[in-house]
Amino acid sequence: MRLKLWITLGSIVILLASLLSMPVLTACGGGEETTTQPTATSPTTTVAEKSEFDIVKAVIADYLTSPASNMKASDLHMAIAEGDAPYIVSLRSTADYAKGHIPGAVNIAFGELTTLPKDEEILVYCYTGQSASFAAAVLGVLNYDVTNLLHGMSSWSDDPDVYVSRFDPATGQGNFAVETTANSGGSYAMPVLNNTASNDEAEIVLAAAKTVSPKYITAADLNMKIAESEDMTIIDLRAAENYAAGHIKGAINFGLTALLDNLGKINPDAPVYVYCYTGHTAAQAAALLQMLGYDAYSVKFGMCGWSSDPDINAGKCFDPASAAGYATEK
Repeated sequence: MRLKLWITLGSIVILLASLLSMPVLTACGGGEETTTQPTATSPTTTVAEKSEFDIVKAVIADYLTSPASNMKASDLHMAIAEGDAPYIVSLRSTADYAKGHIPGAVNIAFGELTTLPKDEEILVYCYTGQSASFAAAVLGVLNYDVTNLLHGMSSWSDDPDVYVSRFDPATGQGNFAVETTANSGGSYAMPVLNNTASNDEAEIVLAAAKTVSPKYITAADLNMKIAESEDMTIIDLRAAENYAAGHIKGAINFGLTALLDNLGKINPDAPVYVYCYTGHTAAQAAALLQMLGYDAYSVKFGMCGWSSDPDINAGKCFDPASAAGYATEK
């Protein structure tokens, strides 16, 4: 009897021990079956898609780390003579190209810029250098290796039948008023771009580039708009000391490479008129602003078209007597 009693008691103890150990085994993953406990779901982080404006702005920012430069006619002439000429592109009309062009140059329209070879060092030229500066900015943003001919065909040829149109200080300079008071500009939102349905960044940049066209305003027309108090933004891209010496009324001042840092000062719902010394740098800025959705214009011949005072135009105007008189071909 005692033996049976001890056996019975032992069985009960073993059974109780087994029952007590089951939660522990389950908690430690023991046993053949495990129960998966529900866990809290981590919130999903969604990265917002970049807008067309942000994509184009980023590419322009990269371009502005090393914007297209200007080549003198003498340097191009030497490169041609040494057999080291770039791929030369004339943006003048077909009729004027036929009258005479830089040796080896091909002739295309502004809208055909993207047909140019990307594996070539490209030099673009026009009549005075401004339209080609628009083109240089577009090509540079599209990652072409591009240079602009300083003062265009005006610096290459002294034949009026060939250069056709150029800056002439005797007839092309005004004597419009300037001010010395610095202007800070407004505070505006950025434009919204909607040029393409594509989400491909290269296609978005290309679509923005295709919106660019050379647009100008003469000094006389700008002076009239100022007199009539039209809504506009005027940008002076010259050095701070030249701006301080005298600038167009209402103009704000910063350099080309600081363009993106100052977009908030530019009204996206009104025309933007940009000037520098001769119009070259301003044309680049106008092209970039057009890509960003602004209605931007380059002031024809820059401050050289606004004032004949060398203290104001800094003496950087094109001198017709400096035209090289290099040979052209037909």
